Amino acid sequence: MWRCKHVANALAEHHYWDLPWAKRIGLKMHVYLCVVCGRFHRQVMVMQDAAHLFRRHEDQDPPPPMPPEAKERLRRAMEFEPVDRK
Repeated sequence: MWRCKHVANALAEHHYWDLPWAKRIGLKMHVYLCVVCGRFHRQVMVMQDAAHLFRRHEDQDPPPPMPPEAKERLRRAMEFEPVDRK
């Protein structure tokens, strides 16, 4: 079984595609079963998507200002959610 530290490194460095299929499945199972690694994986995916969108639109005019209600939704989504560790 993968340890959280190894999963985080593999997800952050994108070298999981180079792993043999059996190890990739083990990594995916760990991400699926571990709450912390699953959350980290989702954050990595969001950051990758944001970077791709930024790269695609960086030559265009700056985006319009964010509406206040969207700012509030974003602020609430970014608040810390404590993890219940048993």
